[in-house]
Amino acid sequence: MAGKRKRRKPIKYKPVAFKLTQQQKKRVDAFCRKNGTTPVNMYKKAIMAYLLSNGYGNLKHSHEPVIGPNQMSIFDIVEDIGAIKL
Repeated sequence: MAGKRKRRKPIKYKPVAFKLTQQQKKRVDAFCRKNGTTPVNMYKKAIMAYLLSNGYGNLKHSHEPVIGPNQMSIFDIVEDIGAIKL
């Protein structure tokens, strides 16, 4: 008997408001009609494209730890032991 699946965590949305001029709104509407999309989807895709092109992509950057000059590593110890045995 299979166990119950864990429920997915719901996505939280935040409202964003901004103003467009009449001409900008007409251009957005014309673009959406031509490409068969909605203004909200167009805004979301435009924001994601902007963020990706400016270094705020969805890939998490793993920061390598900074190792100081006085920090020993396990390999230093192994090399020292190998030199002693020879």
